[in-house]
Amino acid sequence: MTRALILFFAIAASFPVCGWSQTIPSKLVSYPQFILYNGKIVTVDDASFESKVGTIVQAIAIRDQKILETGANANVLALAGPQTTKIDLKGRTVLPSFILTHEHPSDWAFQEPRAMTHVLPNDDIIIHRWLKSAPMDQQFTEFKAVLKEALNKAKPKQWILISFTWGPNMEWSAALDRDFGKLVTKTDLDTVAPNNPVIVKSGLVRSVINSRAIEELRAVHPDLGVIGDPEFVKKWEQNPDGIVNRPVEPNAMLRGKLPLLAQILKAEMEVWTSFGITGFASSTYTFSNLQALAMLDRAGDMPARFAWGYRGADYNIEWLRYLQGEENRGSDYLWLIGAQPLLTGGYCTTLADKLKVKDFGGCAFAPGALGRQMLTNIIRSGMRVATMHSWGDKDIDYLMDVIEEESAKAGFTLEQIRAKRHAFDHGGGAPRPDQIPRMKKLNMMASEINTALWEDESHPGTLVYANKYGMEYANWVVPRKSMTDAGIMTTAEIDRPLPEKFFYNIQMGMTREHPRTKQVYGAAERTDRIIQLKTVTTWPGYYVLREKLLGSLEPGKFADLVVLDRDYLTVPVEEISKLQVLMTMVGGKVVHLTSGLAGEFGMKPVGPTTW
Repeated sequence: MTRALILFFAIAASFPVCGWSQTIPSKLVSYPQFILYNGKIVTVDDASFESKVGTIVQAIAIRDQKILETGANANVLALAGPQTTKIDLKGRTVLPSFILTHEHPSDWAFQEPRAMTHVLPNDDIIIHRWLKSAPMDQQFTEFKAVLKEALNKAKPKQWILISFTWGPNMEWSAALDRDFGKLVTKTDLDTVAPNNPVIVKSGLVRSVINSRAIEELRAVHPDLGVIGDPEFVKKWEQNPDGIVNRPVEPNAMLRGKLPLLAQILKAEMEVWTSFGITGFASSTYTFSNLQALAMLDRAGDMPARFAWGYRGADYNIEWLRYLQGEENRGSDYLWLIGAQPLLTGGYCTTLADKLKVKDFGGCAFAPGALGRQMLTNIIRSGMRVATMHSWGDKDIDYLMDVIEEESAKAGFTLEQIRAKRHAFDHGGGAPRPDQIPRMKKLNMMASEINTALWEDESHPGTLVYANKYGMEYANWVVPRKSMTDAGIMTTAEIDRPLPEKFFYNIQMGMTREHPRTKQVYGAAERTDRIIQLKTVTTWPGYYVLREKLLGSLEPGKFADLVVLDRDYLTVPVEEISKLQVLMTMVGGKVVHLTSGLAGEFGMKPVGPTTW
């Protein structure tokens, strides 16, 4: 049925004088469930590379998860039926809700306290403790007391999780990234905790576990093969230091407790929706996380959308060829968008380090490297590269070499390659200027991490590039303006357990002024607020392969939207970081509503604001 006919019947059904309401059974009349009106609804229906947001309307009608119509108040309100909830926005701004294309709620659930504290409010199942934000030595002092308290309370064999914090502004990240493994050791944990599995987190994904926890991990992964790097596994066999990455919490700590893991992941996604973020692109990193997300999806309990990338234990080309048939398949809330090698893009760069300071590591995709073989099989199988970690420009050279060479060997034409939308994430030092035309030719996308514009030296960002290589090379960090000018879609990520930094990251993309030094790094790569908005709305719709359903507020697309406290388009630049999300909808369902706005709307508060 055409859109015009749908509107005709909807409008006709809303006028009793026409007799329709008397002649058509009520079960056959499908009115909007919601109409939001009297607002400034920014549809972002312009996906171009120009600084244009597209259509701005007053009202929006929502029916059966999707947008039925947008337009002027009178036209949209005419679609209302007896059960339609009508919400007067009183001039407030509405935007499409936000999609982050390298974001890991399945990690963040174990690195910031809100989800676990909500789902596990006591110590009956897991004892979890979260250290206060403070310099590293103060956190270590608190850690010793907290560990002692937890051990005194723990039952035999009960898991204990303690997390350091990098701080609300990542202010302790450099010290903890450098010295965490020296402060907290497996040997020390074994001495004080011989009877309980203990995991101590650095504040990001790295952890130290004791021997009892290693036993629990081996019960799931006897050879620790989940880590994926044979040399790393060999090192573990010879000298198990207890330093691990992602699999421990979901696969070992929560072994046999899949429904509980599902509730923890759900709660973490709910936290992010309270900041307007309703879409994630990420690997799930462990089989348990994927199973838990699938459990939520089957039950209709997903509070946000998760476009997942394969990063698994097997890169056999025959397996990948089968998996390719599942790309862009799944549900409206959980679907596959590609794959990344287990050994992903490294920090290696073509630049010479003038200071010979911290070495961030070599290339993963150099000829002969195991990561390159994994990448080769992904490309030959016909799969798309997506959700892939990367930093330095040299591995991006290797990435594009493999895309071109192995696609040709597999018989793919240039148009078939372009249709894949191969992507790399982070952009902490890539692409360099001469790589951009090659990316454009291949129709690649780049998920760029604005966090690299303001954090300290724990990861390569503008500060590191300016100091190590020269101020002029700060332009290589998140070169969004250059890619936009070239017609390459870029997307965005926080990639830290800090959803509250969402609008701050947008502001940083506009100013590129480092908060510590007060200097602007890479001024030529600044973009305006509209381009920044496109990186979290319409362009990520393309990254997750659902541009016909997500990313803008148009009829036929999902009603994923946010209501803000102030106007994003007119608030001063320095105030963007202070914007607040008052309401979030996913598929026309309210998943976040503050108490203040709930009272005004005559509704109940929803989401983490009620916890």
